[in-house]
Amino acid sequence: MRLERDYFGAVKNFFGWFISRFKPLAVHTELIVDDDCWKVIQEKVRDNKVKIWHIMTPANYDYYKNSFNIKYSKGKISEIMKKRYLWLIQNNQKIGLHIHLSLTMKNMTYEEQEKLFKEGLGWMKEKLGIVPVEFVPGWWSFNKDTLKICEKYGLKMIYERDYDYTHDYHWVL
Repeated sequence: MRLERDYFGAVKNFFGWFISRFKPLAVHTELIVDDDCWKVIQEKVRDNKVKIWHIMTPANYDYYKNSFNIKYSKGKISEIMKKRYLWLIQNNQKIGLHIHLSLTMKNMTYEEQEKLFKEGLGWMKEKLGIVPVEFVPGWWSFNKDTLKICEKYGLKMIYERDYDYTHDYHWVL
């Protein structure tokens, strides 16, 4: 079996990645509950290097447990997140929404997606007093239902090359 190589596509992807390095920095904020990561986040805020923090909420509790081996309850994670995200807001940081849906979007229904959106947006409004205007899908994985949900809730879908981006956990791993 011969593998087809898309050299033009590879060059195009590299060029897109390279150009995005000159755009403002967005951070996919996933490990804010970790104290070492929180210290680095505070330093980044003081250095004024981040344009926007796309934050995860307790809606992704299962993701936290599985990806980071977090031992806290959902309530404890919510408490820590609330305190730290409010600190970001009090320090004039822009906040957006970040949800991990599924790597295999064909396995996720509209209703399952909307449940995560409702929980995440509801948590942000209730605990932080904010309504985000931007949304970043985890793993850049989304489908037409995701776009419909974003439209329904007035969220601008952020794509991979809209910002230079990183994840907070890269700073401590």
